[in-house]
Order: sequence, then structure tokens, then C-alpha cells
Amino acid sequence: MGRVTRDDSGPPHADRPPQGSPAPPVPPVDRRLLDAVVSVADGLELESTLGRIVRAACDLTNAPYAALGVLGEDGLHKAFVHTGMDPELVAMIGHLPRGHGILGHITRVGRAVRVNDLRTHPASMGFPQHHPPMKSFLGVPVGIGERVVGNLYLSDKPGGFTAEDEDVVVALAAAAAVAVDNSGLYEDARRRERWMAAAQEVSTAMLSGADEDEALRLIAQRARQVADACTSALVLPGWDGQWVLEIADGKGSGTLVGSIMPVEGRAVSVVRSGRGLRVAELSTEPSMLLPALRAFGPALYAPLVAGEEHVGVLMLLRPVGESEFSDADLATAQTFAGQAALALQLADGRRRSEEAELLEERARISRDLHDLVVQELFAMGMRLSRLREKADPAVVTSLDGSLESLDRVVRQIRSTIRALRDPDDVTGLVDRLHGEANRAHISLGFHPQLHLRPPVGLDDLVPPDVADDVVAVVREGLSNAARHARAGSIVVVVEVRGPWVVVEVMDDGVGLPAHPTRRSGLDNLTERARRHGGDLEATRNETGGTSLHWRAGLGS
Repeated sequence: MGRVTRDDSGPPHADRPPQGSPAPPVPPVDRRLLDAVVSVADGLELESTLGRIVRAACDLTNAPYAALGVLGEDGLHKAFVHTGMDPELVAMIGHLPRGHGILGHITRVGRAVRVNDLRTHPASMGFPQHHPPMKSFLGVPVGIGERVVGNLYLSDKPGGFTAEDEDVVVALAAAAAVAVDNSGLYEDARRRERWMAAAQEVSTAMLSGADEDEALRLIAQRARQVADACTSALVLPGWDGQWVLEIADGKGSGTLVGSIMPVEGRAVSVVRSGRGLRVAELSTEPSMLLPALRAFGPALYAPLVAGEEHVGVLMLLRPVGESEFSDADLATAQTFAGQAALALQLADGRRRSEEAELLEERARISRDLHDLVVQELFAMGMRLSRLREKADPAVVTSLDGSLESLDRVVRQIRSTIRALRDPDDVTGLVDRLHGEANRAHISLGFHPQLHLRPPVGLDDLVPPDVADDVVAVVREGLSNAARHARAGSIVVVVEVRGPWVVVEVMDDGVGLPAHPTRRSGLDNLTERARRHGGDLEATRNETGGTSLHWRAGLGS
């Protein structure tokens, strides 16, 4: 249900002159109606406008109770204001009218309804518990032309309502309809303004170099706030063609993060079609494919689309029983999602440009290494070889050790040169791991330490399909550390231990968050381990930082 408010000013004419004092003259009804119309039109805020309407209705008819409900797209009240009832009694009654019974009858017939005894009307459904008994009733639709935007009704006037009361309230309702409609237009304009401000904030953050995860969380947070939702979520591309709910903000977000979205579900269909949709109530959906969503009521799905690229989908959720999202909500949310997707795309283009510049710098460094360092080391090896031919037998062993060390250094530098020239043009596991470590230097700002055990022969010990997963684990571990850890050093160990290959990524950063907002990367690594009979464990170090321990079987 939408915002429910009430006016606690009490019945009209509560401030009466002392007993025995002459009462001030009461203006004629026509003059009071004109003053009421002017008062109703004075302002654009919906809540204050509704309050002026109900107070004017009581003043014009001398009725002790009046109320006005504004209808939503479902034909029920999305906003409700009343006057004349004690606040404590209102709290005891609980839920205020949604627009059923005789109130719904007013909406259906589209004309005034005046009865002396509510209990005798066929559409009456009685009163809820603790509601005071009311007898006389006057209800008038608030509408423009054939479109009814609300219901204005009064009750319990001693002696009943007259035809003159009906004429006056009908005239007031006509003015109220314009005021309510203008308030709605004003609210729509303000909502669009809030969405535009949120989109600008996201774009500024992305184009200012914000981390992608931070930008995604900002998108979810600002969308939830602007849409008056309890929860927001972002569904993004996952591993092996899956769509994963990776970012969530608000109530129940911890139960949603990491959910794999069903291929036949709404989120995936919105991503593929690029068209958003609204759902009235998730909790009662008979074909709900993701059980965690049954905890929510109304939902809105807005695609993240930039040009021909479908980036993901933004989900907005409200509690069970709350008012539905409107078509206006869907339109503005889609505009926001499109602008956010464009900002992500532009930021990705900027990163690609920076990577191209880095690749050029790597190529220059690789040329210098080849032309200067490798050639000098090669010449040094030639000189040592000539010295070995003339050296005493006691010195030969020492020279042989130096030559072997020199050969290892040359091989490692050449491997580094290949990785610098073309990170993808490497075949062996050792070369690929060195390439990942070199690339991580860009995002980390320092070189991670890479330890391979055994240092020679690792390529032969690890099968190609397992090697692919080892490289993926190292890449994800370094990427997570770069994005989240704020570390000063990282140690990567790849070791063959009997029938297992073990990968450990250890950093000295801030450690694992208490409430992670994104875990699909670790889920993917867990799945890679399970394919080879292994497992994954991520722990927080006692001295700070995170340790990622992954192992996989080497097979027979």
C-alpha cells in the first residue's frame, strides 16, 4: 500500500467561542465553497492537498468525519487522508480502507452516493473491528471527465446529508480532481528529476574512474532509494553463459546475492528482449522459479541496455502488500537503467584504451629486455663457457652451476618477454601463470610474488583441462585482491602435492567482508574445483588479509 497519512486536527469548529459570547457570523455556503476551492488549489504536494480537501468538506457540510482516497492503477487507494477520528482509535483499527465495499461502488458507478443508513446499502461490507459506528453517508467520485482519480466521502452527520450538501461536495470534488491531478503531475516530474539526478551520479562516478563493483553497488543503491523500493538487485553475466544476481541492496539482499537466474525466468527474458516489465505480487506467483523472491510483493524489471549490448537487468522489489509499481515507474527506471548501462560501456571503453596504451608500453619493455638484457646475459654465458674450457677442474663445478642459473634466468626473461608482447600467445602453464602475474601489476600497482613448485616440470604434471582452471583461479584471485583487498603484497603459490594441484592466493589487505554483496566469482571457482574432485576455501587471516585455498585432482 502506498503512503497512508491522516489529519489529526479533529472535527471542524473545535475552537468555539466561550459560552455566552456571540458567535461570529458564518459566511454563506457559496462564499465558503469559493474559499475552499481556492485553498485546495493552493499547493502541489499531494499529502497537504488531500488534507485541505477533507477539512474543506467537513467545514462546508458540518460533517464530523471526512476522508479522501486517491486511486492507484489497481483501482484501490494508493494514498488516503482522513479527519475527525481519534489517533489512538485509528491505531487500534489498523489497516485503513483500500477502496472496497461502498467506496468501490462509488468508483464503479461514477456518481454521488447518499444514504441515511450505511447498513442498508447493498454494497456495504460493514466496519472493521474497533471502528466507531457510522450511519449517514455521502460519497462523491473525484474525477476529470470519465477518469476517476479518487473518492471523497463524509459520514455520520446528525440528521443525515441533504441534497444541498451533495451539490456542494460534488462541486468541491470537481476542484479537488484538478488539484489531485496536478499533484500527480508534480510528483511525476519530481520522480523523473530524482531518477535523472541518480543517473547523473552514476555516470559521474563511472567516468571519474570508480571501481566497477563500487559503481554497480551505487546503481543498485540509488535505484532502490529513488523508486521507494525495499530491495534492489542487479543481474549480470556469469560463468558459462549464466545470468547471476551479483549485486543486491536493501532488505533480504544476503539471501539473493549469488542466485543463478532460471533460463525460463523473467529476469533472463527481460535481458534477452530488452523490454522491462512489472509484476503485481511475487509472493503469490504460482510459477515462481526462484524461491527467495517469494518474500517480496510488487516487482519491476528494467533492462540494462546500451545500443546493441545487453548488459543485465535491474530488479526493484517492494514488501508484500505494498502498492504496485506504475507504468511511470517502469518508464523512468528503464531510462535510468539505460543511462547506467551506457556509463558502464563508456567506462569499459576507457579501460580498453588504457589497456592498449599499456600493451604498447609492454612491447617497448619487451624489446628493451630482448635487445639489452637477454643479449648481455647470452654474451656473459659465452664468456663463462670459454672460461670453463681453461679452468681448473675444481672451478668447473662452480662454473657449471653458474651457467645453469644463467640459463634459467634467460628462460624466465624470455617467457616474460612473450607474455609482455602477447599475453594470450602462451601455451605452457608456467608461461600463462607468469603472464597473469604480469598483467595483475596494472591493477595492483605492484608485482605479486609467484612461487611454482616444482619450479621445473609443472607443465608436464598438470593436464591441460586442469591447467585452464588453475589459470582461471589465479586470475580471479588476483582480480578480487585488486578490487577489494587494498593489499600491499600478494603471494601466489601453485604447487603439485601428490595427486593434487593446489593454488593459494594470500594478501595482507582488509580481509573478507562481514556481509559480502557479490560472490559469483567464488562460486565459479568452487564449480571449477568440483569438476576435478577438489574444493575451495576462502578464509580471513588472523593478522589481516585473505587466503584463497583451491585444489583440484590431477586425474590418473
